[in-house]
Amino acid sequence: MYEIRKAENSDYEFLFELKKSAEFEPIKAVFGWDESVQREIHHNEWEEEKPTIIEVDGVAVGSYLVQCHFEHLYFGRFFLLPEHQGKGIGSQVLKAVIELAEQKSLPIKLCYLQGNRVGQLYKRFGFEVTGQDEQFVHMLKLRLYQ
Repeated sequence: MYEIRKAENSDYEFLFELKKSAEFEPIKAVFGWDESVQREIHHNEWEEEKPTIIEVDGVAVGSYLVQCHFEHLYFGRFFLLPEHQGKGIGSQVLKAVIELAEQKSLPIKLCYLQGNRVGQLYKRFGFEVTGQDEQFVHMLKLRLYQ
């Protein structure tokens, strides 16, 4: 079981290290890892909108962001520490986001970095690839009831 809360200023460095632990290899493969560039991206994302923190037993283990746009929800910045992957937390988070989308009668859009195995999880939950390039895979989950 997990709990969620909004990110606080004290989570800033944890979130950078979380992203690094979850996406270092895919980022390195697609862009090459440049610590200063990644810190700048992290800073810009932090300033844009703070994510939700996922906690297990009071300890931060992951994050995600849901942005409500006029015609869809956008799901992003979804990371779990490696030792908490494969334990059902990601599935539970996705189920909750899908329920939110259903309540709002909105589809969900997301994208992830090529080479990240999270795409397998998204496909299991009915997300379909709508486009991809050398860097990103874009996916969509339509509403269940239209």
